[in-house]
Amino acid sequence: RYRPRLPGGELAPMPWPVSLYRVLNHVAWPLEAESGCWTVFLDRLMIFLGFLVFCEHNEVDFHYLIANRQDMDNMLTGLPTYLILVEMQIRCFQLAWHKDRFRALLQRFYAEIYVSEEMEPHLFASIQRQMLATRVNSTVYLLALLNFFLVPVTNVIYHRREMLYKQVYPFDNTQLHFFIPLLVLNFWVGFIITSMLFGELNVMGELMMHLNARYIQLGQDLRRSAQMLLKKSSSLNVAIAYRLNLTHILRTNAALRDFVWFLAKFMELLALGMLGSILLKTTDELGMMYYTADWEQVIHQSDNVGENVKLMKLVTLAIQLNSRPFFITGLNYFRVSLTAVLKIIQG
Repeated sequence: RYRPRLPGGELAPMPWPVSLYRVLNHVAWPLEAESGCWTVFLDRLMIFLGFLVFCEHNEVDFHYLIANRQDMDNMLTGLPTYLILVEMQIRCFQLAWHKDRFRALLQRFYAEIYVSEEMEPHLFASIQRQMLATRVNSTVYLLALLNFFLVPVTNVIYHRREMLYKQVYPFDNTQLHFFIPLLVLNFWVGFIITSMLFGELNVMGELMMHLNARYIQLGQDLRRSAQMLLKKSSSLNVAIAYRLNLTHILRTNAALRDFVWFLAKFMELLALGMLGSILLKTTDELGMMYYTADWEQVIHQSDNVGENVKLMKLVTLAIQLNSRPFFITGLNYFRVSLTAVLKIIQG
């Protein structure tokens, strides 16, 4: 399976939930780009068989709902797991269909966006703090996964043969030669679904928070360049040097905007409320960042009227380009932010 690498070729560090996602979920996680034909064939065969297993679970879960349609309490007990099963089947196998795009996204992220601890220790520490709630959420999902193993134990203790989920089979599934394989498939579906829940969450969170850190870094670079030029450059060349620095920063800004678009187009399904709010706030401040980047001090110190005019036009362009913040949307219906998530929950 694909293992992300840094621009230097060394293996990229991955947070533990993403590493678990890579290990547990062969359906969604991509293969290495240079994988051989037989590897690709085996991977696709396993995905196809997994799809059939999900279809089988859909049938017996839905059969439980039909069998208990007169008993509202029992029906509502099985309904949430059935809805999660359907949603995860759609999302997981849609991601399996676009594995190459997922790998391309990860490759581009680690090549252009990822902020390493060695490069920016303070920003990296800030990202880890921002992702702490997501890590705790992943731990809860992992505990739920481990809780599945209690079912076989209680089956042995109380001499029962119960499945992990509320299901009704069209045959006697308590016969041992049926029961054991079906229970194993229950476990496999549980691992795939749970790893999807915390894996997607952490992958998208990492992408958004490292992107947010790059925007912060962009603002720091802009302020530092102005301060350094005001101290060192002559009054004739200061506007030229600042315009060149501003052009380089704008190109970096454009690359970050392009990555946001790439990310949003790839997956707009997760409502990462707090993380979306952080990214929205940072991009919302970009226009002000260019406006308060000490360009007026540079023009005040510069004696080159022609370069001053060019610099003013470039600053105006930078402010206009960032006058509207970037944000991730949920199915093009709402902006991913804490406010939007709270409104959904309230509704």
